[in-house]
Amino acid sequence: STQSRSSAASDVYKRQFMQFVLQRILGGLAATFLLVLMLITLVDVVGRYGFNSPVNGSFEITELLLAAIIFSALPLVVAKDQNITVDLIDAFVPRFFAWLRDVAIALITTIVLAGISYKVWNKALESVHYGDRTAMLYLPTAPVYFYISIALGMSSVLALLLTWQYARAGVLPPSRKA
Repeated sequence: STQSRSSAASDVYKRQFMQFVLQRILGGLAATFLLVLMLITLVDVVGRYGFNSPVNGSFEITELLLAAIIFSALPLVVAKDQNITVDLIDAFVPRFFAWLRDVAIALITTIVLAGISYKVWNKALESVHYGDRTAMLYLPTAPVYFYISIALGMSSVLALLLTWQYARAGVLPPSRKA
């Protein structure tokens, strides 16, 4: 039986535990980090222009929060197969080649995310070993690196599940791309 990319992606995403972890925990973390980022920015702007007293280290806090937001959302994007794509030639590609391409891209995505996760994990360990801290506030950088590595690892596992779903589905109808 054939299965479209969107239904294969939703098979991975619709599992109860996976949906809870991804939507509630990671989505909630991303939303919380975004709220904190907005509040810090508001306080910094009001303090800077209203009272000539900006928040010390607001740039560092913004950098760390942006990383946390992006990597909290990455597993959600991968699980829903909502990566940015271009479909210029999809109408002209035979179904078998579209299926093969989709499986290959999902597999390459899995490998790349796993590789980056491994490298970031090593960077986190190095950061712990050397006691790396931010320049202004002296916040430790290792927790951010560990968080990024774990999020990348989760994304890699989800991409592998999608690869399995696509490969199992056989020849797919033309891909739905955004």
